[in-house]
This record gives sequence, structure tokens and C-alpha cells, in this order.
Amino acid sequence: MITIRDVTESDVIAISVLNVSAFGQTNEARLVDTLRDQGCIAHELVAVEQDDAGQDDIIGYICFSKFVSPEGWLALAPVSVRSTRQGHGIGGDLIRYGLDRARQDRADAVVVLGDPIYYHRFGFVFGGPAKLTSPYPEQFMGIYPLAPVTAAAEVTLVYPAPFLEA
Repeated sequence: MITIRDVTESDVIAISVLNVSAFGQTNEARLVDTLRDQGCIAHELVAVEQDDAGQDDIIGYICFSKFVSPEGWLALAPVSVRSTRQGHGIGGDLIRYGLDRARQDRADAVVVLGDPIYYHRFGFVFGGPAKLTSPYPEQFMGIYPLAPVTAAAEVTLVYPAPFLEA
């Protein structure tokens, strides 16, 4: 049985290992560590299942960071799932839980840089009425508007410094 819960201090090393394994390099692990160290994270969640010893085994992770500007907007990055568990809906569950948490926290919008086909199924809009300016390719920028005014917003996204260093 898989459970999704908030990250605890004891999860940090396992999250780093998962991110390196899932992405095949260290950029995402370094990004998350630096975002955490600089207080830029709004919330982080892990998907866990119990191992044979009854301990939580982390099989998925998602991070939502605070934009420098606009205030109240969040960046979804990264989402990772253990390679042996990919394709079983764990990433999708993490995204849905994370978006619900963003809604509960009264975030204005969530932005993702990713595959439009994948993220569209969760309600992200690519190439819609919102005009997002960022250092990243526009065709891969999706918005999940939570406050009605953000659906057609014209904003320049200012990411926390660790994104630009990753």
C-alpha cells in the first residue's frame, strides 16, 4: 500500500538518492537541496510504502517551490519516481496531491516546465491565454491556475536562484 505524506528531516538522504537515480545525474538532487537550504520550498511530498522491516521506503517525490515573483505562485519541480515503479500512477498521484495542497495553501497558480502531453492531463494549460515570460522555452511552460485572475495573467516568472544555478 502506497501512502503520500509530507517530507520529514529523516527523508532528505533518501530523496537525494531517488532524484539522482530517477534522473541519472545530480542536477535535481542539488536543486532540491539548495532550494531547501535557502527556504524556497512551499511544500514537498513523498510516496512511501512499507518495507519488510516496517520502515517507510520512499518510491516517489515532488517539490513545490515559491517563485520570487509573482508572489503566491509555485513552481512544480522536480517530480521523481523510482525507475522500477514508473508507469504505475505514482507520479500522477503525487501531482494531484501536490496541486490539492497548493489549493489548500491558497496559492494563486502552479507552473511546470515539462511535457505538455503529460501535464495537460492534470489540468495544466500550455499555450493558453496566460502569458508567462521566463528563462525557459515557452512551449514547455504550463500553468495550473488556482486563483481565477491567473488564468489569463501576463507575468514574468522570477525563479529562486537555485533554479538558475542548476
